[in-house]
Amino acid sequence: MRPLFRKIGFCTDFSENANQAFIVARDLAVQFGASIEIIHITTNLALSPPVHATYMPVEYDPNFIEEITQAAMKSIQENYVGQLPEGLPYGVNLHSGYAATEILNAVEEKELDLLVMGSHGLTGIAHVLFGSTADRVVRKAACSVLTVRLRKSKADCPSGDAG
Repeated sequence: MRPLFRKIGFCTDFSENANQAFIVARDLAVQFGASIEIIHITTNLALSPPVHATYMPVEYDPNFIEEITQAAMKSIQENYVGQLPEGLPYGVNLHSGYAATEILNAVEEKELDLLVMGSHGLTGIAHVLFGSTADRVVRKAACSVLTVRLRKSKADCPSGDAG
């Protein structure tokens, strides 16, 4: 019988929620003998021509994107790869563009069985205005998606209701 999960994807934006999601993804990969694909998306800054060039001229530095990529790779190595058990197969996927679209592309490209990602838990007007990458991915992914939220303490909730 085929294992339930052979390829697990983990998305990171380097937030606390993502760090918690990594622990879940790593533990599931160990439990199921799966590989893990670490996915990070940067915003595509190389717009041509720049959208606000007429209002706020900014000189484009082509080295900037390379610096962002190198910083992301360093953070992935330090925060995640260094915490993987020896011998656990993994891949690192750095993409640039619209987060939900690029994550969905990675799910297809890597033929993932499960995607694990943090959810910031925006509600109300914040959710309406900003939307949610996790929501978009959950609705459209070709595989199961597990979203991980940090547990709120009662002190963090205005109503005292942790949830």
